[in-house]
Amino acid sequence: MIEIEAKILVFDLDDTLSLERDFAESGFRALAGEFGERIGGERFERECRELLASGTRGNIFNLALSRCRIEPTHALIAELVACFRAHQPEIAFCADVSRFFDRTCRMRTGLITDGPKEAQCGKIKALGLKAMIDHIVVTGEWAKEYSKPHPRAFQTIESLTSSSKRDLVYIADNGAKDFIAPRQLGWQTIQILRPARIHCGLPSEPDHEADFVITSFDELTVKPIA
Repeated sequence: MIEIEAKILVFDLDDTLSLERDFAESGFRALAGEFGERIGGERFERECRELLASGTRGNIFNLALSRCRIEPTHALIAELVACFRAHQPEIAFCADVSRFFDRTCRMRTGLITDGPKEAQCGKIKALGLKAMIDHIVVTGEWAKEYSKPHPRAFQTIESLTSSSKRDLVYIADNGAKDFIAPRQLGWQTIQILRPARIHCGLPSEPDHEADFVITSFDELTVKPIA
């Protein structure tokens, strides 16, 4: 069990509060339903799921279409990507997240998430996060260079909450980019490595590491700073 003191809890979204795999599989289902036999229907969905499970990233649609003997033209891929990002996802919190929110319901909260604006906003809506989180920053609303590890999102949270340094804790999954900026700003950092995560998550450099590592929010206790 890890015990910390904090004033503001700030979360990542994908593979932190909800599984990115669930969003992807929801999107595959939506594409199969929307495009039907034009892309191979249920076989396309099945191929996408198998490719995701095998570790394929970035070109899943191209490979799935090819396996369905359908030419992955640039125009078709663009249609699929747009529909995938815009679909209304069927996702939910990981079970430990709901328990954690129950335990920390009186604490102030924030969210910092990377990714395309439309997709991330769809996840936020599906999970009802606007009613639960005090301050939400979607870096996809800005130019690409402001995605993590750029400090802008973290500085925005500091400004919105009038807090800084050890009052704030960032809980996220990706050791490659999530903890660089908050560590530089003096925040506390916690990495959650869920067994069902999509990315490896391990830091490539010592200054990418979080202060603590957990596999479930059940392992974390937070004492509010007055």
